[in-house]
Amino acid sequence: MSSPRQVLRSFFYALVGGYAGRIASVILTVVLRSDEVLGREAFEPVILPFVVFMMFASLSQVGLMQGLLHFRDDTQEFLETHFTLNCLVSVAVFLLTSLAGLGLWFLFPDSWGWGGPVICLLGLFHLLRSLTQTSEALLRRDFQFGHLSLLHGFGTIMALGIAVAAAVHGLGSWSLILGGWSAYAAYSVVYAVVFSTGVWLLRPAPLRFRLDPSWTRKLLDYGRWLWVGWILQSFVWLYDKVILGVIVGESELALYENAWWLMFLPTAVISHIIFNYTSALYSRYQDDEEKLSELFETMSSLVIRCSAPVAIGLVLLAPQLMQLLGESWSGSAQIMMYLLLFGLARPLLDEGYGLLWARGDAVSATKIMASQALIALPVIPLAVIFFGTQGAALSMGLIALWGLCFLWWRVSGHITVHYRRMLLMPAVACVAAATGVSLAPAIPEVAIPVFCATYGTTLLIAERRRLGEIFARIQQVRADS
Repeated sequence: MSSPRQVLRSFFYALVGGYAGRIASVILTVVLRSDEVLGREAFEPVILPFVVFMMFASLSQVGLMQGLLHFRDDTQEFLETHFTLNCLVSVAVFLLTSLAGLGLWFLFPDSWGWGGPVICLLGLFHLLRSLTQTSEALLRRDFQFGHLSLLHGFGTIMALGIAVAAAVHGLGSWSLILGGWSAYAAYSVVYAVVFSTGVWLLRPAPLRFRLDPSWTRKLLDYGRWLWVGWILQSFVWLYDKVILGVIVGESELALYENAWWLMFLPTAVISHIIFNYTSALYSRYQDDEEKLSELFETMSSLVIRCSAPVAIGLVLLAPQLMQLLGESWSGSAQIMMYLLLFGLARPLLDEGYGLLWARGDAVSATKIMASQALIALPVIPLAVIFFGTQGAALSMGLIALWGLCFLWWRVSGHITVHYRRMLLMPAVACVAAATGVSLAPAIPEVAIPVFCATYGTTLLIAERRRLGEIFARIQQVRADS
C-alpha cells in the first residue's frame, strides 16, 4: 500500500500534469475554433459523428478498471483474467461501432456518407486505447498519477497541436478527426496512439489469455452495474447533442456544443482533474467510514468553492469570449446563460459517484443515472421542439440538479457529510460577489475583478478557521509519513 507521502506526492503530480494539459487544451481549442483557423463551418459536420461514436465507445467501460481497484489486494490472482476480459470487450465494442458506422453510411448515404466512415476510423483507434486499460488500472492502483497525468497532458498537447497544424495546412474538418478539440481530443487518432503507447511502455500487461471462472464472475458481477451506469451517464450527457443535431441541424448544434464546452470547463479543469485521484483514494479507504467522510467532504468542498465562481464568471464574460473566437460563434453567448445551472451542478456529481463505486454500491449510482436518462428521454426533445436550443440547455441544468440531489441522498447512507458546511459559505460568497458586480460599472474590465475580489475576500473571512484546519490535516499527513 502506498505511504501517505506517496499519496500526497501523487496528488501533487496529478494536479500539475492535469492542469498543464487542461490549460494547453483550452488555448489550442480556442485557436482551432477561431474564425482565422477553422471557424464554425469546419466543426459542423464533425460533432454529430463524434457524439455517436462516443456513445458506442461508452460500451467498453464495463467496470474492469474499477474492479481491479476494488480487488486491489488480489491483483496477481486475476491479472490474466482481467486482461483477457478487457481484450474481448474491446474487440466486441469495435465490431459494434464499425457496424453502426457502416450501417449509417449505407442507409443514409447523403447525410452520413462522410460521418459513417469517420465513426469506423475513430472506433479502430479507440480499440487501441481500450486494449491498454489493464495496464492503466495497474498504474492507478499504485497511485502512479504523475506518469498518467504526464501522458495525458503530452497526448492532449500532441493531438491538439497536430490538429492546429493540419488546420493551418488546409485539412479542414479532417484536422479535428486527427487531433480533436477540447475534451474530444481524448478520442482522437493522435491521442489514442500516444497515450496507449505510453501506458503500455510504463506497465506492460500479461500477454497470456486466460479466464479463471471464479474471477471472471467476480469482475463481471462487480462491473455490471458500473457498465450500465456508464452507458446511462454517457447517454445523459450526449443525448442533447444528438437531438439538436437531428431536429435543429448542424449549425445550431455547433453553437450549442461551443457553449456547452465553455460551461463544462468548471467540471473539466476542477472536478475531472482530481476525480481519477480521489476515486482511487476512496477505494483505498473504502472500509474506513470516518476517513472516507472526511475525504469526501474535503474534496467536494474544494470542487464547490472553485467551480461555482468559474461558472458564473464564464457567463459574465460570454460576449467577450465570443469576440475572441470570432463572429461565427456569437450565437453561443446567450446559450451559455441557460447553461449556468448545468455549469454549477455538473462538477459536483463525479465525487459522489466515485464514493458509491468505492463502497461497492454501484446499484445506487446506476439508479440515479437511470432516473436522469428517463427524464431526459422525453424532456429534451420536447424542450427543443418548443423552446429550441435554449430549452435543451435549461433542461440539462435541471437534469444535473436532480441527479445531484438524488446522489447526495444516497451518499448520506454510507458516510456522514455536513452539506450545510459544504454549501453555505460558497453560496454566501457568490451572492456577495454578484451583488458587488451589480453595483459596479457593466464592463468586464471592472466587473470580473470586482467579482473575484468580493468572492475571495468573503470566503477567506468566513472560512479562515476551516482553512487552518485543512492545513493542519496536510501537516499531519506529512508527519505520519
